[in-house]
Amino acid sequence: MAEQNIPSEILNLVKIMATLRSPAGCPWDKIQTPETLKPYILEEAYELIEAIDNNDSVEICSELGDLLLQVVFIAQIFSEQNKFDLAEVAHSICNKLTRRHPHVFADASADEHAQRWEEIKQQERLERGKSNKLEDRIPSNLPALKKATKVAKKLELEKPATHISNIQRSSSSLSKLIEEPPTNKKQYEIALGNLLFNTVQLSHSLHIDAEDLLRKKTMQVMKEIGS
Repeated sequence: MAEQNIPSEILNLVKIMATLRSPAGCPWDKIQTPETLKPYILEEAYELIEAIDNNDSVEICSELGDLLLQVVFIAQIFSEQNKFDLAEVAHSICNKLTRRHPHVFADASADEHAQRWEEIKQQERLERGKSNKLEDRIPSNLPALKKATKVAKKLELEKPATHISNIQRSSSSLSKLIEEPPTNKKQYEIALGNLLFNTVQLSHSLHIDAEDLLRKKTMQVMKEIGS
């Protein structure tokens, strides 16, 4: 599709969504709220990831559309409340992208991009009255493995060998607990938690996404198990 057709197609989608939400629209669409749409956002995102894994361009296009629908859907709900509309959503992300890429849209040096990126993000949070504490910057409802990866990125990047040594120590501690079972299961949890987090750190040091890796491995095991 030609680039000049994008605005008209997006506008058409917005109009369709507004019609579905109108008094004469679809009963199901009319009663949805941002809360009720949360499961669909996750579902569509995971279906898009699967399409990307399969390198299926037709499915990727379709799933991108499904995910875009969720964006338009929620923007329409807030538009009805006179809070914001899709244009403001687009305006917000355009401003954010240009602000966070001063080496492209301003006169900053590309060499300082990583440092400036974090500084700009922190300034944005302060301007919105939000804390820059780590626990406030990472969404509380992220999957545990994804959250651990984000925390690992904030720690000093060690060589893989360091994390392998930590994994071996954690594994040894866990083995001793299994040989001489403790009365309190909490000791198992601490040892296994250390082992899991050390593994996430190793994955990060190898520039491998632990969440993506475990998801792919799980899919492989599922195929091996079959029905």
